[in-house]
Amino acid sequence: MKTETDRSSNERANRAYLVGPFCSPYRTRDQAESGLRELDGLCRAAGIVPVGAEVVAIHSPNPAFYLGTGQTDRIIEHARDIDALVIVFDEPLSPVHLRNWARRAGTEVYDRHAIILEIFSRRARSKEAQLQVELARARYAQSHLVGMWQHLSRQGGGSRLARGEGEKQLEMDRRALAQRVKRARHGLEHVARHRERSRNARADLFRVALVGYTNAGKSSLLNALVNARLRAANQLFATLDPSTRRLKTDADTTVLFSDTVGFVSRLPPELIDAFHSTLEEAVEADLLLLVLDAADPAMRDHLATTLDILHRIGAEGAERLFVLNKCDRLGSDDSPDEAIRDILRPQEATIRCSARDGDGIRELRDLILRRARA
Repeated sequence: MKTETDRSSNERANRAYLVGPFCSPYRTRDQAESGLRELDGLCRAAGIVPVGAEVVAIHSPNPAFYLGTGQTDRIIEHARDIDALVIVFDEPLSPVHLRNWARRAGTEVYDRHAIILEIFSRRARSKEAQLQVELARARYAQSHLVGMWQHLSRQGGGSRLARGEGEKQLEMDRRALAQRVKRARHGLEHVARHRERSRNARADLFRVALVGYTNAGKSSLLNALVNARLRAANQLFATLDPSTRRLKTDADTTVLFSDTVGFVSRLPPELIDAFHSTLEEAVEADLLLLVLDAADPAMRDHLATTLDILHRIGAEGAERLFVLNKCDRLGSDDSPDEAIRDILRPQEATIRCSARDGDGIRELRDLILRRARA
């Protein structure tokens, strides 16, 4: 049983200072500030407590620290002043950047991709999700091995043919990670074959996939549509495990609803690759429900991220229905429809609803059933 001293020590160890670098015109200050707000939620989901944050303008990434050395020292000093023992960047950093920061700051340093991978690792429940996360983490570690042991290689003595300590460690780590990747891929291949057989068995049914940004309310919406009783929570990546539920209304009409993993901006490519078999539910669907948080000021940006990921997995050509969820939080003058009007294809429309209050759910269900019967 943890004592108050243990909890206090853990809380102190998890205090983090967040850094949002941006380089115009590739990323604006507003985008960096929005990214930091999202990173705050990601860190909390990963068990890290942000206690300070700042955006930092740079002309170009520094080879050693990503930021300039003056900016680096100032941030390290500020983090120490507020007793933050973790520094988190809202950008993917190279292994050289991470090593140099950790050495200079004397503390733990993470990038955005590492935080997202940690969340997925904590939330994975099913065997499939755990294998997918294991594959993603191993591939991330593979990509971050280069440069991690150079300091040991420089210390190695002996003849020119003798390997330095760093090179030995690098080769050992490469072999260990290659084995992890191999085991995870083998397990996922078995799961993917089972998933494909299941899809083939229901190929004659009308299939609907719910896709969208994390915390847009996909699980809550599926619960409202078919009484799925899935876990739903107001947090990022509340669930990673795909779920399929059946709605049968008469002898001739059966609809299968599949919930998919939520998206997030700058999702690590290792996760997209690892979750490919799960995301195929969106590729194979007859109808995509693009679920949006209508009350989120960043809704349009979140939709852009969703459409980009759908394009990357080959699902951009599917029939789409835009579902503006959480409309119970809108003011009387809010008009989220207009924010995405130019994104809609001809004949496409939006439908407003609230999974929490039930408003618009019957209309949405009837619209889906009409599509299924047609």
